[in-house]
Amino acid sequence: MPILRIIKGPGTREGYDALNAAMKLDTNHPLGLIMHGASEAGGVVQVAQVWDSEAYTRRFDEELEPVLIEAGAAAATEDTIFELHHLVTP
Repeated sequence: MPILRIIKGPGTREGYDALNAAMKLDTNHPLGLIMHGASEAGGVVQVAQVWDSEAYTRRFDEELEPVLIEAGAAAATEDTIFELHHLVTP
């Protein structure tokens, strides 16, 4: 079942952009990712993702952990996951 994942943590737009470039998320899409969007306000980066299942998020997190540590971005985040009842992707 698809899930919506919302991640909030300390950061800046520049920090997010650097991490995104290191991950190559725009061109190297992780298996199971349907949508990814991010914003920054007041020193808090918020990321919204839709995945095919929660298992894909765990797999991605395991692959991402070394990149986060190398970038010094392994700060604590607040993750919330919602199981989606209905999803439309035009």
